Amino acid sequence: MDNMAIYIDISKCTACRSCQVACKNWNQLKAEQTQNRGSHENPPDLSVQTWNRIRWIENHKNGKISWTFFSDRCRHCDPPDCKYIADTFVEGAVIKDSSGAVLFTEKIKDIDPDEILSACPYNIPRFDEATRMFFKCSFCSDRIPYGLPPACVKACSTGALNFGEKAKMLQLARDRIKQLANDAVLYPGEEYNTFWVLPDKGLLQSI
Repeated sequence: MDNMAIYIDISKCTACRSCQVACKNWNQLKAEQTQNRGSHENPPDLSVQTWNRIRWIENHKNGKISWTFFSDRCRHCDPPDCKYIADTFVEGAVIKDSSGAVLFTEKIKDIDPDEILSACPYNIPRFDEATRMFFKCSFCSDRIPYGLPPACVKACSTGALNFGEKAKMLQLARDRIKQLANDAVLYPGEEYNTFWVLPDKGLLQSI
């Protein structure tokens, strides 16, 4: 399955966190001890054990308050900045496979972690001191060869998460933008293998 994409329509997200739980279950990631910080977001940030997190964005419009929910994860950029930087030190430390996934290999242990962390414009990879490895959404690259969608997409019951050939996902996103009209916008753009439709371009300031 070549050049696939995850398309996320946040206007359909209810913050049920099924995607968050499915990611942990499939990748055997541990639960994390958290505490009430005055926010519904839990856990508070991405980490070595959390590769997908639902962010709660509070909106104030016409004297009313509403919430928008954003599934924060690796954008699987095309081309990825982290790969560009890594290749200057060790070729093959970061790869972009045929499905569209950006993946870290064992070779990344030979690179100063600050180089990789500073390369990502979205602050996504998390470094584990114990293993000297980086962790983030893997695009469920171990499921795709078997014709299975990413675990998060499989778990989503509202249609917010979609997976398929990138060209088809982009067309779905464009059609949805037309349906939403107003200020709906594609984020972060077409040069990614994970992208979102935002119902209001004003949300760009909060992401």
